[in-house]
Amino acid sequence: MSLTRSIAKNTAYLTIGKIISTVLGVITVALLLRYLSPDDYGRYTTAIAFVLLLGTVTDFGLNLTTTQDISLPNTDTAKTLSSVFTFRLLANIVLAALLPFILNWFPYEPVVKQAILILTVLFFSTTLFQVLASYFQSTLEAGKVAVADLSGKIALFVLTVLAVAWRFSFNEIMLTISLSALLQLWLLIHFLNKKITLKLSIDWAIWKRIMAKTWPIAVSVVLTTIYFKGDTLVMSLTRSYEDVGIYGAAYKILEVLISLPILFMGLVLPQLARSFGEGDKQKFGRLLQKAWDGLCLFTLPMIAGTIVLAKPIIALIAGPGYESAAGVLQILIVATGIIFLGSLFTHAIVAVNEQKSMIIYYLIAAIVAVALYIKFIPIYSYYAAAITTVIAELLISLAAFYKVRKKAAFKLSLASFGKTLTASIFMAAAIYYLPAWPLAILIPAGAAVYALVAWFIKAWPHSIHS
Repeated sequence: MSLTRSIAKNTAYLTIGKIISTVLGVITVALLLRYLSPDDYGRYTTAIAFVLLLGTVTDFGLNLTTTQDISLPNTDTAKTLSSVFTFRLLANIVLAALLPFILNWFPYEPVVKQAILILTVLFFSTTLFQVLASYFQSTLEAGKVAVADLSGKIALFVLTVLAVAWRFSFNEIMLTISLSALLQLWLLIHFLNKKITLKLSIDWAIWKRIMAKTWPIAVSVVLTTIYFKGDTLVMSLTRSYEDVGIYGAAYKILEVLISLPILFMGLVLPQLARSFGEGDKQKFGRLLQKAWDGLCLFTLPMIAGTIVLAKPIIALIAGPGYESAAGVLQILIVATGIIFLGSLFTHAIVAVNEQKSMIIYYLIAAIVAVALYIKFIPIYSYYAAAITTVIAELLISLAAFYKVRKKAAFKLSLASFGKTLTASIFMAAAIYYLPAWPLAILIPAGAAVYALVAWFIKAWPHSIHS
């Protein structure tokens, strides 16, 4: 099987799994939004943001580095993965021990602090899952990652249905979220043990080698999360929980969507690393172009369609009380699209070993974002947070593109982008002028218009089929 077909096959597995898990995720979020008041959903969003923001201190960007490391020739995969897994586990334990003391410095309600402690399990499971997923990304066996991920989403959906039916308390619902993440992790460990032997292992040589590669990513991850989650933290300290809940309702859609390009690039990254490591810049450029064309095909119509359909989307997912989230979603979907397209270059940075040079750009983005958050969120609330997110993501994506282009000397064709954008505009116009039909009719109708226009103007790039 050719490289392109292998990537396409694995992307298909991920896409099918992600479509199903996304549908379940959206339904689960809809149940939570309708069960919890905007205030309580704001408390939930605050707890999630706090755990993720604090957890970046021990993240270290190990997923990307491990994927690259075990993709290189003559690497002892089992030994390396076991050692990295152990390092990640120990770092999590240290964080969990310090968390109760850190919480004393924040003026949150006791129920929010309890939720943060419960959701630490979610962070534990997710970070360990990401480390183990690197093995299946490097071997192009993404189907197993998709199955484990989907199983976790199914468990969360079932538990959420039970929680709503049995009228669980706020923190009992937080517990169901953590339990579903544990199931997801257990299943991936089960799949991995059929391939290699995973065991707890402290290997200082491997840790030193990995940390030498990953510290620039670690710094970048910390800075990224500061501008990615800092908005919610600032809002939770300066605005009402209701405002946090409205912002969180729209932001949750962004979080659900951005997992797809991350999984896709997890498959492409090993191939980029190999081609660049072998000095084959032509192959590296071809892979980048194919990935770019593929990302454009679904990113641009996603942005255009969501901008037009933001109000009915929020009404369907969140229900009464969250109407203001529609305007926030229209802004955040632009940030989502930038993340989709920019993920190609933020991942390629690892392949060309330019992680260190990106630190200054992440630092600039974090400083700009935090300054804007502190200045404008107390005044303009969630709109300021959403616009700042767009600015920060654009800065990082442009910087990553510049650095990769300079190092790999490739030329990126925008032909597919232009044609896809044209088809997306036609699609958005068609949806806008159609009657106020249900989303179940408007979305397929828009997709049909997009596909027809894209076919007519030959927007489907040849590289996708080759």
